[in-house]
Amino acid sequence: MAEFVIAGQNYRTVKMDAWHQFHLSRKVSPFIPTLAPIFVALADSQKANPLSADLAGMAQLFEPFAEAIAGMSVEDAEYVMGTCLAVTSRQQGSTWAPVCSGQQRAIMFDDVDAGVMLQIAVTVIRESLGPFFAGLLSISAPQSQAQA
Repeated sequence: MAEFVIAGQNYRTVKMDAWHQFHLSRKVSPFIPTLAPIFVALADSQKANPLSADLAGMAQLFEPFAEAIAGMSVEDAEYVMGTCLAVTSRQQGSTWAPVCSGQQRAIMFDDVDAGVMLQIAVTVIRESLGPFFAGLLSISAPQSQAQA
């Protein structure tokens, strides 16, 4: 579980089950090289200033992810975004409310736009799949260096 802030709102993700992790990894694996710099920048921003304060920087950072999503089929893009939003809640006073309603996939907050959805998706992917992809990259790096 991770808590994060986007546009002044507190969000929380819960652990994604193994089947959803598996299917999400299948959908996003073609653009993991695109996501690696985003993951690094997000990790660095959590150590210093929140990245969300720099809107121009955020737009530039998330542009490759947005382009990758735009290149997906409608079904794949909806699966990625819907799966990520389904495990995300937003703080409302002392409670947490789902960002997205179940089957209808309706966004529950009027101020959640495409930019916020992309930021949530990247954060969920990083939290849910980051260790998995980091392991794959570390396993494949020695093999690719040995072939060179």
